[in-house]
Amino acid sequence: MKKVKLIYNSIAGQSKFTHFLDNVIEKFMQNNLEVVIYRAGEKNNLEEFLMNSDNEANLYGIIVAGGDGTINKVVTILMKYNIKTPLGVIPAGTSNDFAKHINMPSSYVESVDKILENNVHGVDVGKANEKYFINVCSAGLFTNSSQRADPNLKKTLGKVSYFITGAKELFKFRPFSVKITVDNETFLEKINLFIIFNGSSVGGMKYFSSDSSIHDGLLDLIIIKNCNLHEVARLLAKALSGNLDDQNIIYRKTKKVCIEKIKGNCDRPDVDGDEGPEFPINVECIENGINMFL
Repeated sequence: MKKVKLIYNSIAGQSKFTHFLDNVIEKFMQNNLEVVIYRAGEKNNLEEFLMNSDNEANLYGIIVAGGDGTINKVVTILMKYNIKTPLGVIPAGTSNDFAKHINMPSSYVESVDKILENNVHGVDVGKANEKYFINVCSAGLFTNSSQRADPNLKKTLGKVSYFITGAKELFKFRPFSVKITVDNETFLEKINLFIIFNGSSVGGMKYFSSDSSIHDGLLDLIIIKNCNLHEVARLLAKALSGNLDDQNIIYRKTKKVCIEKIKGNCDRPDVDGDEGPEFPINVECIENGINMFL
């Protein structure tokens, strides 16, 4: 009998998934799949649970029910041990940005149905220094709201808590200067933020680039230059809508980019909603880094 490893984050997405855990298990079992459950937590050893997955007989897939942060933790282990067992995602977090990019249904049971179709493809993975990301690496205004959001507020309000946190930071934020090297081009800019996409959504905001893909071996880089702060939200919305024709927006599609902080204060970059590496960061796309049910 084949089996799946089901990892779930009991506090993700206002803890909604825990109420449907039995339904998900039943769905897998109805399709002759044994379910081995792992409850993610700080004191649990997720790495030990996953590290030998490729050597386990009859393992159909690794399934993660949680948000982008939980998915990131699993992807990091898959990359560390070069695990090629397919990964499936049940969107059970707050924003579920990556799940949206791969068009997973919002219904937990319908997500299982899609995983059971066994449509497996290689998916690109981003790497910022030694940190992996499946969806986004970013820094500057609004970009670390998921890190800073009060856990109690996040549990109560969901992704609205990100916007509340971002609004609070607006009044104390100052632009910072960076040196950017991309595609044999180097330039200095004072900026408000940068976002490096592997997927197509950040903080619940969809990026509508017609050629954004997790299968092309490339990353999408968007930079919002120094401008009046009241303009930043408009420019970001404009850029995410695919309209990149503005003097205050820099856009590149690239395999590698290096960003060095030259002057000013900026928190560490964010990777998939968690704290990333310190500057300078060397970011690259690892083509077909993992296999996924899509």
